Amino acid sequence: MADTKPLHRLLPFSEERHRELVMHFLAEIMRATGTPKDQEVFQRSLQRFVNGLRPWLAPGDGPATPRALFTLFEQSAFDETSDNITVVLSPEAEALFHAWLRRNKIASVAGLNTAHAWSN
Repeated sequence: MADTKPLHRLLPFSEERHRELVMHFLAEIMRATGTPKDQEVFQRSLQRFVNGLRPWLAPGDGPATPRALFTLFEQSAFDETSDNITVVLSPEAEALFHAWLRRNKIASVAGLNTAHAWSN
């Protein structure tokens, strides 16, 4: 069963760390979905990723009435060089992000995150 403590008590972090964690979350989604040319293959891969986070979702993570179909981003924008992107996660994606954080924290505490991760 997932730890349902408020997220700020699970992983207190700065705004900069929050951005870094969102980047890692999105990178994991990209790894899970790959670069399929077929939209159905992409949707199935994304659904598998979402289903894998369900055990770590807590009732207070997302909106009271989550949408059955939703986008990951409420907003996104590239800078003039296209080197940087700014995103605002949708409420449902924010809930998945919280579940992802919870899953990774539990795995880390249990000593299950032993692979070296990349960083910027």
